[in-house]
Amino acid sequence: MAHPIHRLFLPAPGQKLRQPQIAPECVSVSKASRREDMTEAEKIAAKLEPKLAKAFFKLLATMQEAVNLQALADALASGDIGKVLSLIVNADTGMADEEVEKIIQEAVWGGAALAASQINARVTGAYFAFDRLNPRLISWLKGYSLSLIRQITDETKESIRDKLISGMTSGSNPVEVAREIKGAIGLTTRQQKAVSNFRKELQTFHERKGAKAWNLGGKIDRVNGRQVFKPGSDGTPKDAVDERRLRDFRFDGQLQRAMGTGKPLSKEQIDRMVAAYERKYLRYRSEVIARTEALRTTNYGVQDAWRQAIETGKVVENQVRRMWIVAKDERLCSVCAPIPGMNPKRGVPFGKPFATPRGPSMVPPIHPNCRCTLFLRQWEPEQLANG
Repeated sequence: MAHPIHRLFLPAPGQKLRQPQIAPECVSVSKASRREDMTEAEKIAAKLEPKLAKAFFKLLATMQEAVNLQALADALASGDIGKVLSLIVNADTGMADEEVEKIIQEAVWGGAALAASQINARVTGAYFAFDRLNPRLISWLKGYSLSLIRQITDETKESIRDKLISGMTSGSNPVEVAREIKGAIGLTTRQQKAVSNFRKELQTFHERKGAKAWNLGGKIDRVNGRQVFKPGSDGTPKDAVDERRLRDFRFDGQLQRAMGTGKPLSKEQIDRMVAAYERKYLRYRSEVIARTEALRTTNYGVQDAWRQAIETGKVVENQVRRMWIVAKDERLCSVCAPIPGMNPKRGVPFGKPFATPRGPSMVPPIHPNCRCTLFLRQWEPEQLANG
């Protein structure tokens, strides 16, 4: 029988409710959303991931839309780099920040609810109720959300710096440079360069003899309705860069005609194709961030629930061990696969980091698109003594 997360916050008979319930629409812990071999924490993260991806996409798109194109062009024409960056960094994102924060909270609470159910099921004589209003947790949530959004803004600022300087020194039309810079908002440096290279390829596409790798006129590879790629270690889709599969396939006919006739694509055609490419890259980046952060915050919720259980004396800290659980399918990557073997069989002590190929880490994930999760349990002293 499924146990909706919000039920896990109900008090035991005779006890008062310590905090509000999670909304019923959250997630059923026992219902697999992708594969039966997913961990419970991964199921929770996977359920919340689409909502978080949508919120991140709205945040990044709002950041783009909030930048005034003419003001950006005027700043470029005046040569004021500081003003250009200020227009981007200080763009008003409205309520988009709050939407991201709200879903991150849901992920943390979902992980904590899962941990609370595990503690109550596995620790003899313990009844533990997770406190969502814990001051330390509230402070962490606020700081984490702000830090994550600031990191995205800083990455945006860094990704457009080269484009900004080259555009200002090349004597290009400020309005055209401003349009390119605005389109790059929200993308990483590598993604922004991919967009620039895409534009260059389109400008000479009519000279090609073929474009087999592009699979013109083909179908998008999808799993569960989502376009899929082979990602690199930084989360950037390899074939989206090499084969332009993040392009809008509806323009393939125009590309084929340009190749067949030798007639260059018009500037308007190229602008439309690049804008669509930027939009899809922005959505892809939103999905990567959401997939990573939904799992990170769910794992943090699991850990924080155990921290609260330790602080309230429900479990004994020196008997608690943390285990790093890797995904159980053919997509397990070479970075994560060795981690369980790098750490003690019964797990690491509660306050200690895991050993990983990329250095010490307190909780997974350790790279974009990582699907590792956290599992904690309390052992008996004699079990720990026997290794």
